[in-house]
Amino acid sequence: MDYFLKYLFQLILSPKNGWEDIEKADLEPSRLLRRGYYPLIALAAASVFVQALFYPGLETMDLFVRMVEWFVVYFVGFFFGVFALSLFLEPMTTGGYDDTRVHTFVLYTLGLEAVINIVFLCLPVSPLVLFFLPCYVALVQWKGVGYMKVLPEKVGNFMILSIFGVLLPPYLFYYIFSSII
Repeated sequence: MDYFLKYLFQLILSPKNGWEDIEKADLEPSRLLRRGYYPLIALAAASVFVQALFYPGLETMDLFVRMVEWFVVYFVGFFFGVFALSLFLEPMTTGGYDDTRVHTFVLYTLGLEAVINIVFLCLPVSPLVLFFLPCYVALVQWKGVGYMKVLPEKVGNFMILSIFGVLLPPYLFYYIFSSII
């Protein structure tokens, strides 16, 4: 988890340099998934229990259901993001579709969302703040166009794809799951 968090926080502090360092490190996505992303989304999901401190009326079973929802949302969100990029990314890049870069890009994008979720659930912040933090994740994605080797004329298309294919689906999945359950 140490490498994953190191580069995740580097993306927060300096997105362009973070993507450059991630490219130099050339870490195996399966290792990032197992040792970084899964523990992070488990922590993000478990952080729903902190809300019991701010809202004492919440029942443990409701919090448990929310915890499962958040974990499933990020779990499914990873596979959906990889799928979305694998469908449409190839004509936008110079080197074609690169499985390692796509997996890494999606892992770090959703990792940033998980950090936002932890902050939102552990601190009594306004939902308005929750709106602006994903905009910063979109900025981090934009700084990753060099890492993804996106053609200069296709940056706009890539951003639309990465926002609608990777950034927004976890929020939509959570809305769907919470309305079903």
